[in-house]
Amino acid sequence: MIEILQDYWLQLLIGGFPHTPLGGLALTLVLAVSGLVLAMPVGLLMAVPLRSRLKPVRALAELIIFYIRSVPLLLHVLWVYFLLPAALGVSFPPAITMLITLVLFNGAYISKIVVAGIDALPRGQTEATMSLGFGRVQTMRFVILPQALRNMLPSLVSQLSLLIKETALGAAIGATEATQTFLDLANNLPGQAIQAYALLALAYFALCYPLLLLGRRLERRSRRTAKIALEPAS
Repeated sequence: MIEILQDYWLQLLIGGFPHTPLGGLALTLVLAVSGLVLAMPVGLLMAVPLRSRLKPVRALAELIIFYIRSVPLLLHVLWVYFLLPAALGVSFPPAITMLITLVLFNGAYISKIVVAGIDALPRGQTEATMSLGFGRVQTMRFVILPQALRNMLPSLVSQLSLLIKETALGAAIGATEATQTFLDLANNLPGQAIQAYALLALAYFALCYPLLLLGRRLERRSRRTAKIALEPAS
């Protein structure tokens, strides 16, 4: 494995860039981070009808999100890869197709995280804020969402770890992210294929395990903060 790293570390890191589009582990990180950043506003928009007072609107939103979350991500990738160009008449590079899919798919999950983060806050805050003359939008923007974001942080960190692993499905449509780059290397080095696959597993572990530790730390801190807030003042 050390020999493979010495000879091919640059290819595994960035693919054939700059002669070809960015690939390798760098593309995996770009897709994962960009997917999370773009999925957050999508998740916020999806969360709006989930908290609607109109039952039909809420039920339709639940159904759509349930469908997105229930269907395997690979199927969503194939739908976007084949149907989106046919509908729009424009073809997208595999990496962009994967990014669009990740944003929509994870937006559905983040919408549930947003709702859970809001529901975890005391209801009296909303009533108190609105009694001071704030509208619903102002209350949500300046009071509720900033606090809910703190509750959401552990889940968002875990979601980033999931995103990193989900990018591996880009290999199904030819995106040259980490998995595809390592697969290409394994095909070119048949006698060292097992070592290449082991390196791929170690690479994902190295990317995801620190996020797992960070998520646990944030969750413990959030619990301590909530416990202190609930303690009666002496």
